Amino acid sequence: MLKSLDPKELARRIAEAQALYKDRKSGIDHFADVDPVSGRPISKYIDGGVETFPVPSAFEVLPVYLDAMAAGNTLHQLGLVQVGLDFHGSPQFELYTHRPAQFQKLALDKIAADVTAQYTKEIEEHNAAFIESEVQAQVNIEARRQERELAEAAAKRRAEIEAEVRAAYTPQLPVEEAKTATPSRVKR
Repeated sequence: MLKSLDPKELARRIAEAQALYKDRKSGIDHFADVDPVSGRPISKYIDGGVETFPVPSAFEVLPVYLDAMAAGNTLHQLGLVQVGLDFHGSPQFELYTHRPAQFQKLALDKIAADVTAQYTKEIEEHNAAFIESEVQAQVNIEARRQERELAEAAAKRRAEIEAEVRAAYTPQLPVEEAKTATPSRVKR
């Protein structure tokens, strides 16, 4: 069956992709992809609506926070998260913030365009595959019909030839052989 662009399905896909973007942390994901040959993880940059700022020590939380807010970011619900210890044993933190709204709007518009293009491509590929399968089915039906017609014509022609041959050649009457009396040996 041919598919057409479903606005509800498209809106659902766009909303899912945009929600995933809004809650995703920007940065390098070391397990973003897998090498198909070796099976090893491949790192790549992932774009998201959450941006983190490293805070080397607890004393630098406020300056990092003020710099992030000056850049237009807003505080994420996670806020400040301890990510480990430095080599002296002092805690290290990351400040989680949402990216500026105008930056997110550009990214969300690009996501919507990408999802729309991908959905349109899926529908076009499905329709092309469906049309190809229907064309192939019709070609197969036509080929079987032609084979059947050829077989029927061949059978009819064979019957005609057989009738001609039977008419041309009449069976000869068998010549009676002279019966010779040969004594049979019978045991008594």
